[in-house]
Amino acid sequence: MTFLQRSILTLCLLFPAISHAELHIVATLPALGQIAEAVAGDDGEVRVLARVGQDPHFVPPKPTLARHLARADLLFSAGLALEMGWLPPLIEVARNQTIRPGAAGYFEGASVIEVLGATAAVDRSMGDVHPEGNPHWWLDPIRGAQVAVALAGRLATIDPENGDNYRQRAAAFASRLHEMTAVWKPRFSHALPVISYHESYRYFSERFAIPVIGFIEPKPGVEPSPAHLDSLVGSVKTEGVKQLWVEPYHLGRVAKRMAQLSGGSLLSMPDAYEGKGSEGYIQLIEMLLKKALGE
Repeated sequence: MTFLQRSILTLCLLFPAISHAELHIVATLPALGQIAEAVAGDDGEVRVLARVGQDPHFVPPKPTLARHLARADLLFSAGLALEMGWLPPLIEVARNQTIRPGAAGYFEGASVIEVLGATAAVDRSMGDVHPEGNPHWWLDPIRGAQVAVALAGRLATIDPENGDNYRQRAAAFASRLHEMTAVWKPRFSHALPVISYHESYRYFSERFAIPVIGFIEPKPGVEPSPAHLDSLVGSVKTEGVKQLWVEPYHLGRVAKRMAQLSGGSLLSMPDAYEGKGSEGYIQLIEMLLKKALGE
């Protein structure tokens, strides 16, 4: 072995090959990160700001999150003001013009789907509503597929060299989500009605035709009165409700009291799942489906 060969070998041992990652992508939420990973593949590095189990409305704006944004080529958010309370200050601190709203490096999933629940006029009596529409679109796998395809198009604009790779991965991911939905949906043809904490599951319940007949919170962010809970208990008994759906971060005193009064099963229905890429996102949807079926 020559001196040059020994030198190259030594450098290889000291500095292992770095995986190819052309783009730095930051997603606000775990499920969005999984969609981004499914589309980006080996052509991008994905960071996620929120952790599994955190309320997506309230994520502590830590300096480390701003550092991720400072080096990002693309910021992927849910949109519809879901992250309004914590994301804008992080964008300001990051000082990255590429990912500001309106720039090519800023992508809102809600901007490419049919939005549910938009409200023409809003006042404080309505609680913490999202006037632009319900932002929890990623709990519908078909909308997740639509967003993946649109995200691939945006990534191809930023990184045209790998554009075909992004589009091919997105198409495969979307096809798998459509196939999964076609298999699962018929199993809910005789679904019993449910009550949920609030409207977080609207996209999910409407996609699979699961009737939601009431909400533990009468208005978003407004604690229910005893009269409201009594009314819900009556609905549980008259409508044959068996399940009460609650986000993990709302699984507190009020939800447990409602379950105790009504006799319904209190189910924690997460909006995020620990997992990577397409497998992680699909496992999230499958977990929700199995819980809704009582499996």
